[in-house]
Amino acid sequence: MEKEGNLMKKKILIVNSFYTPDIVGGAEISTQVLAESLNQQFEVYVLTSSNNKDIIYEEINGVQVIRIPNRNIYSALDNYAPNTVEKLYWHFNNTFNKKQKKAINQIIQEIRPDIIHTQNLNGIGTYIWKLGKVNNTLIMHTLRDYQLIQPTKIGLINKLIASINKKRAKHVDVVVGISRYILDEFVSNDFFNCASRKVIYNTINNKTVEKNLKKEKGPLKVSYFGRLETEKGIEFFLDSMCNVEENKVGEILVVGTGSIADQLIEKYSQDSRIKFLGKLPFEEAQEKMSYVDVVVVPSLWPEPFGRVVIESYRQGTPVVATNVGGIPEIIYNKELIINPNDKKSMREKVELIYNLGAEEYNQLSKDCLEYSLKYSRTHEDYISLYRKILAEDE
Repeated sequence: MEKEGNLMKKKILIVNSFYTPDIVGGAEISTQVLAESLNQQFEVYVLTSSNNKDIIYEEINGVQVIRIPNRNIYSALDNYAPNTVEKLYWHFNNTFNKKQKKAINQIIQEIRPDIIHTQNLNGIGTYIWKLGKVNNTLIMHTLRDYQLIQPTKIGLINKLIASINKKRAKHVDVVVGISRYILDEFVSNDFFNCASRKVIYNTINNKTVEKNLKKEKGPLKVSYFGRLETEKGIEFFLDSMCNVEENKVGEILVVGTGSIADQLIEKYSQDSRIKFLGKLPFEEAQEKMSYVDVVVVPSLWPEPFGRVVIESYRQGTPVVATNVGGIPEIIYNKELIINPNDKKSMREKVELIYNLGAEEYNQLSKDCLEYSLKYSRTHEDYISLYRKILAEDE
């Protein structure tokens, strides 16, 4: 391998379903942060899917972005609700898409990357792993969700697609979990048996908005940030907070949108404390995280990481969160962890924060902010890992 600063930089091709400004969830944010963080050390390309009819080449913040057409019957970027048959066809096409496979192979041959680093692969296809091997490229995959195992809600289809993905996973050289939980989940299902394994938490480098220090005890401002879906625990959160006295919780903010938004707005219309703010621009959402006194992450399903936890800490805001998935690994205040659907415990934890004196709360806020900084440079672990596997390959 060349000494740093000499000759050409090594090429990294990062692959993800979508890329900014097309943001569906946390994976897109994490992928952008990773790509831009690596760009000083490597020549970084991003391969992603889009609704464009042709392949689009563009540069975003120094990163070369290649958007290939979505060669399927619909896209997650569409405002469209497919029926069961359409969903099944979509997943079949995503698994065996010859046109997409050919286009991706041509791009790999054009770039000739030293490492192909895949993230979420809906719209791309796991056949990219073999394409990389055929083109003598090292393959790394970061586990950000469970789509390789559970792409649908139909058990038989999941079993079929998972078996195909498992066979293709033998081409992966290194697998990274964004939490110990998600990595163990795939290992226990016999995925990536030929790959070395590592846990690297997401890089969270959002700016800190100055927080007003508490000067006296008063009603708390409590908030939820995320998709409005049943599995995210939004009703569990709202039901719990509605039963806390108004002198303890004065504002309940809900930031986000989802399929049950209208249902929630109607159900909780009688509580004037609850304000549904919809989906906010990222910077404005961070301001709200700084504005509130507590953020609640009430997920009922196993979150692979839970970036809203660290984003809230970055604003000096403590978090009450459920004991699911990778969340317990990143919670600073272990005493603020609760079990899913335990409304009594959620109320008690929020009241615990209410009962803190101003000095105690301000110290907790400062500690949360300081703790969050350990997640601001986790991309350096990727740089070290790239250099290690490139050196081993020489």
